[in-house]
Amino acid sequence: MNRKRFAIALWVLLCLIATAVFVSAQEKTAEETKPAKNEAAPPRARDGKKLLTALDLMKINGVSAPRISPDGTRVAYTVSETKMEKDKEWKNVTEVWVVAITGGKPRQYTRGDKSATAPEWSPDGSMIAFLTDREKDGERQVWMMMADGGEAWAVTSHKGGVSGFRFSPDSKQLLLSAADQPSKEEEDRKKVKDDTMVIDHDIKMSHLWLFDIAKKEEKRLTEGNFTVSDPQWSPDGTRITYTTRPTPRADDGALSDVWLVTVANGEKRKLAGEPGTADNARWSPDGKWIAFTASSDRDPGPSTAYLYLISPDGGAPIHVDAKFDLSIGTPVWAPDGHTIYFSTNVLEAIEVFKTAAVPDSMTKEVWQLGGSIGITEISRDGQTLVGTVSSAQQPTEIYISKNGYHPQIITHQNAWLNDYSLAQSEVVKWKSKDGTEIEGVLTKPVGYLPGAKVPFLLNPHGGPTGASLNNFNGTVQVLAANGFAILQPNFRGSTG
Repeated sequence: MNRKRFAIALWVLLCLIATAVFVSAQEKTAEETKPAKNEAAPPRARDGKKLLTALDLMKINGVSAPRISPDGTRVAYTVSETKMEKDKEWKNVTEVWVVAITGGKPRQYTRGDKSATAPEWSPDGSMIAFLTDREKDGERQVWMMMADGGEAWAVTSHKGGVSGFRFSPDSKQLLLSAADQPSKEEEDRKKVKDDTMVIDHDIKMSHLWLFDIAKKEEKRLTEGNFTVSDPQWSPDGTRITYTTRPTPRADDGALSDVWLVTVANGEKRKLAGEPGTADNARWSPDGKWIAFTASSDRDPGPSTAYLYLISPDGGAPIHVDAKFDLSIGTPVWAPDGHTIYFSTNVLEAIEVFKTAAVPDSMTKEVWQLGGSIGITEISRDGQTLVGTVSSAQQPTEIYISKNGYHPQIITHQNAWLNDYSLAQSEVVKWKSKDGTEIEGVLTKPVGYLPGAKVPFLLNPHGGPTGASLNNFNGTVQVLAANGFAILQPNFRGSTG
């Protein structure tokens, strides 16, 4: 056999071998993708769609923290995704995303195995800042990137990390919230990996610091045997309000007061609190008023939060619309300085209200949805509201509202759920023995046929205060996919 014939024969042989290997691999792949003989096919609903499983719940992305850009064209927000690690453990990672207020395809701004949370636009619109512990595990610092995205860089290096931040109105300073530094004893325990924790003893107070971005210099603003939260700059950047309580423990939430500090000299003054409790202070755009929520006493039990106004220069608090008797959420000022928006829990929906002609005002309902809606902020021109919204068949997404307050969803982080058949929920009401009306949320099994008898589960909320709303509940959806009817009663003592 000459060399030419040998080469041709060798080429043919190699082609036959390659073909055999390819066919074998294809057959093996096809065999691997077939369900095992004893493995049931994925369950389907009557409409042919998939049924939600407990494992599917791990795929639901959490959407939160919407922030509208200073020019009102974009919204930054966070998406939390649960991922399977190499060691087969689940890990939750949060990233910063940005979407146009007109909707469309969002952009992911941060990536990696470290979470990026609490996005904030700089007031001049040039930057986006966020918190992450990329450099040192467990110690979050403020990082920044250009408003159009790109590589991020570390801004702060506060010892022990920071828990929150706020840009000053001129974008030159950051107001940092950070826990007190650990004692030498705690540092020594950490070195030997002693993670013993004594409940109600190992408590860290949080305080405020001013950070000059250009100079990278810190200045402590508050200190003492109390903890500080929810700091807010005045519009002119000369003063700051904040909430204090004895400790970060949940039971001390009923012991909160609103304070004010002057940035230039550090002078502090209590604005509101005793004999009741005060929280959620928010400045009016012109700086003439501070809106806050307050209850009438310091009982650690259930209480109703009402809306109040106070002048930053002193005076008695003004109770806004004393006829309104529902507990309200954090107030949000409109740019006109005369309108305040807030939400409140009502079983059929979370209603959104507004007040007008501050300080002598009456509440007026803006809209009511069959789900859960919250207002985060309003654009500078007063034309766009942004917040989060959820319904019985839809996990939380971001919405914007314009022209008559008609919410439009602009994110679709869980669009894969469109392939699933989800249960319907409805609000039901019944009379107690003494005639008191009780409400609850009833979810029927997926594909329920009227008149059919089905297994029934009673699922009361915890708290004991709180309320079950007609919004997305993954656990309830999985139970309904397995043929159960579920009632979530709002028994006496529930909020709303």
